Amino acid sequence: YIKNWGAKMSYKTNEFYQDILVTEKIYLATKKGKIIRQDILGKNVFAIWTRKDVAEQYLSKLNIDFDELKSLDIDKFVTYEMDEIFDAHEEVIINPTSNNDGELVEVEACTDELMTDLDNIRIKEFNSTVAKSDSVYGLSSQNQKQFILISDEEHEKPNIMPVWSVKKQAEKVRDEDFEECDIIEVEGEVFAEWLDVLRDDHKAVAIDLKPGVIGTVISAQTLSDKLTI
Repeated sequence: YIKNWGAKMSYKTNEFYQDILVTEKIYLATKKGKIIRQDILGKNVFAIWTRKDVAEQYLSKLNIDFDELKSLDIDKFVTYEMDEIFDAHEEVIINPTSNNDGELVEVEACTDELMTDLDNIRIKEFNSTVAKSDSVYGLSSQNQKQFILISDEEHEKPNIMPVWSVKKQAEKVRDEDFEECDIIEVEGEVFAEWLDVLRDDHKAVAIDLKPGVIGTVISAQTLSDKLTI
C-alpha cells in the first residue's frame, strides 16, 4: 500500500527520513542521463530510495530499463538539482519495493524539514567538537592570519566565512576547491571574537562544508547563540 503523508505532516518519525539524516544520500535511477518516472499505484512519479539494496531489488524485480543507479549527496541534490528536476509541490515516491507501495511525499516540504534538521545536527556536532579541541580551522590567502570570506554568487561581495571543526575535513575541501589557500587554526576564543564581528556585520558562517562547497550556511548570529566555547 502507499502512505500519503501530505505536505503538512512532519516526516521526522519516518524510516526514510532517519536514513537520510544518517547517510546524507539518496538514490535515483536514470536512463540516458534522465531520471526515470515510475508507474506506482496509478501515479506516474519519480522514485527516490534511501538504500541502494532496496532500489536494486525494485529495479530488478520490475525489470526496469535503466542505465545507472545514481547516488546523490543530499546537500548537492537540494542546492543544485532539485529545482531543475521537480516542480513546486511535486510529489515523489520514496522507497517503493513494488508498484503498489512506497511513501508519497511532497519533495519540497520534506527536504525543507530535512535540511533544517541536518543544519541543527551539524551545529551541535561543530559546537561539541570545538568545545573539546578548542580549535577552529579556516582558509587563509597570502599568509594572512585571518579566515577568508566567500560569496554565494559571483557578483556578490564575500559574506560567508567557511570554518571547520576537523582539520582533515578542511584539507579535503581546500585540496578540491581552494588550492591557492592555506589552512590555519585559531583557538575557540579567537573564533568567538571573530564571530561577534561577523554577527555585527550581518554576515554568515559555513560550517564543516563538504567538497564542492556544499553544506550548512547559517547566520553568524545563529551560530553565536548556540556556541558554548
